[in-house]
Amino acid sequence: MIGELRAYLAALLGVSRWKIALTVAITIVASMTEGVGVMLLLPTLQIAGLNLTGRGEAGRYAAIIRHALESVGLNPTLLMLLGLFVGLIAGRAFLNQLQHLAATAVEERFQDHLRRRVYRAIINANWMFICRSRSTDLTHVLTAEIERIGILTYMLMLLAADVVLAAIYVGIAFMLSAQMTAVVLASGILLALLMYGRTQRVHQSGVEISDRVQELYGAVIEHLQNLKTVKAYGAQNRMTNLFSRLSARAAEANINAMRQQCLAAGWFELGSAIAMGAVVYISVRVIAVPPPELLILLLLFVRVMPRFMSIHGGYRTCVAALPAFINTTQMEARCVAAAESTVTAGERLELRQQIKFNQVSFAYPGAAVVALDRAELVVPAGAITALVGPSGAGKSTIADLVMGLLSPASGSIAIDGLELSPERARHWREEIGYVGSDSFLFHDTVRNNLLWACPDAGERQMSEALRLAAAEEFIAALPDGLDTIVGDRGAMLSQGERQRIALARALLRQPSLLILDEATNNLDHESEARVMAAIEPLLGGLTVLLVAHRLSTIRWSSLIHVIERGSVVESGDLDSLTRHHGRLRALCEAQAIAI
Repeated sequence: MIGELRAYLAALLGVSRWKIALTVAITIVASMTEGVGVMLLLPTLQIAGLNLTGRGEAGRYAAIIRHALESVGLNPTLLMLLGLFVGLIAGRAFLNQLQHLAATAVEERFQDHLRRRVYRAIINANWMFICRSRSTDLTHVLTAEIERIGILTYMLMLLAADVVLAAIYVGIAFMLSAQMTAVVLASGILLALLMYGRTQRVHQSGVEISDRVQELYGAVIEHLQNLKTVKAYGAQNRMTNLFSRLSARAAEANINAMRQQCLAAGWFELGSAIAMGAVVYISVRVIAVPPPELLILLLLFVRVMPRFMSIHGGYRTCVAALPAFINTTQMEARCVAAAESTVTAGERLELRQQIKFNQVSFAYPGAAVVALDRAELVVPAGAITALVGPSGAGKSTIADLVMGLLSPASGSIAIDGLELSPERARHWREEIGYVGSDSFLFHDTVRNNLLWACPDAGERQMSEALRLAAAEEFIAALPDGLDTIVGDRGAMLSQGERQRIALARALLRQPSLLILDEATNNLDHESEARVMAAIEPLLGGLTVLLVAHRLSTIRWSSLIHVIERGSVVESGDLDSLTRHHGRLRALCEAQAIAI
């Protein structure tokens, strides 16, 4: 746990070292002004006519303040004292506001720094890592865990101020009686050692909160994203029961964390009382501290005791929140370890002739069989090439390899004779437009969904892209045209309409390679024909790789590769492949496609 705290402090100080120091200093000054305003009321009341002479501490405080003012040449009149009182209260209020603002600024900026750092690590991780990770776990780290780190940061600054103030009080006590103060410190160290096990349980309860809230967060996201399926299956009660169990576990984790903190606080207070009793006994019976010094020291320790309580409370809160930082940094480290190459080396890839697979093999981690086995195929530039085959044959894997999202386990992929290496993959993807079977749209306008792919596009370019995607008619019929909000993930549109907007977005980019990964499956045959007919005139400057499950689309293809069990079993044009009873003919007959 000490190593975890050290790592957190290193990260925090690396971002806001001087701002933290300033915040702690302001907190210390604000804390040292506690009670000053109330103490100033005593001479004010005395001047107003209330006799405090012989009234114990109140009278002494009034006399001290009165003499202090007179020593600097100030005559303590009622009006002046009231003015000082108001000024001190206003100054303290200002310091408190300044402290809260400064602490909040440090907290929020550190959260922002971590959030951006982790997001950058996630978005730059390789595709295989992203596929293996639960998106809800990534979201949980970026939101809930970062918020807990904010609480940790705020509490740590208050804790630092309390430690400094306690050190000042202890220093004063040392000057009064080194022996008695040493006994107090020894008692404190012994108490801290005895509390170690209890503190570990507080830390473990913080780990449990991270685990349980992550489970709950994952369930919330998954259930809401699949609410239509839940309703379609009539599974509302089952999902409600599952959610209730996870919510109860998260609640119990938080209750347990509070229970552990309360137990730790109770034992600490009891231990402090026992230690104070032992200190008084040793001071009187063993060290024989003179009564006046003993009284002053006891008053000083009574003053400092709440600070120690506050330090212990702040430490418990920090210990409970620390697992959030560890969980976040561990996720970041895993993403960084799986980062794509950011180095750009070699000649930039441009598709003018062909994409060639040379004995390419690929296997997904943990899979029993390879996804591709020594595949050999060519995608000619300026033409439509189709990949067909049964589900799981390896068609989408080939598309991912072409985009450089995956790297071959063996063999190579060449673009016009230049190898598609990880160092070239990022620049290569700038030449690609991609439309998948489940096209994602942002909860934004149609216009902004299009501009996401090409921020500088004008009205004419957007209109042309929509025309090519056979989307102009239904866009014109929308309530606000291009400025219509499409809803969460495009929920206000049909699946076919979402697909056409996604296709228009890809075409707006003016790519040299357009990958349609079962992208026309959700279009009716008329729309599909319009889209493919619109793409045909673009061929020459545009190369299309078509992953086809519905074989009606392959009639526009110049070259067809039939993929089965990770291997290319047939290649050729539609006529040559359907002329004999091969695999393509069998697939077409299975779908009742006229040949």
